[in-house]
Amino acid sequence: MVFLSNPQVWHLPGTWSEQPIDGPYLGMNSGQLSWVAASILLTFLIALCVYIIEMRRSKRKRSS
Repeated sequence: MVFLSNPQVWHLPGTWSEQPIDGPYLGMNSGQLSWVAASILLTFLIALCVYIIEMRRSKRKRSS
């Protein structure tokens, strides 16, 4: 279905071009995009650490 779209997706700017996507296509510049990506990654890592800690605590309680 993507190939039947009008206008064709490969003619739209930023879809399959060789240029990096920046600014007007995403509504953010590089710095803002970096902050958003870092905050998402940091949130994911904190949640993963909390999950691992809770799993270890529950294993300790079961073995005791």
